[in-house]
Amino acid sequence: MASLIPGESYEGKGTKKDFSTAILERKKSPNRLVVDEAINDDNSVVDLNSKTMETLQLFRGDTILVKGKKRKDTVCIVLADDTCEEHKIRMNKVVRSNLRVRLGSSLTRLLFCPENY
Repeated sequence: MASLIPGESYEGKGTKKDFSTAILERKKSPNRLVVDEAINDDNSVVDLNSKTMETLQLFRGDTILVKGKKRKDTVCIVLADDTCEEHKIRMNKVVRSNLRVRLGSSLTRLLFCPENY
């Protein structure tokens, strides 16, 4: 077996993966979003980029269940906002305090909520 160079790993059949630059790569989980400050002042609305909404299979006006820290969750309405960056979610201060998250925190759980919730 060939010796491994530090920082490199062989995976599969002949493919090489470099772990020294792995921290610079974007994570592949589409649900992982970074919290950002909202432009509008509505307590029940979150803003997402339209590309992010497409990957999460959400439409404008859908209700979602957003889960935060310490087992806190809240129901919000999704709106499309192309000024929002692709891997960010915009929410105002009231929603952030309900979820116990801060600006720059990462949310990993966005669930589609049925209409009768």
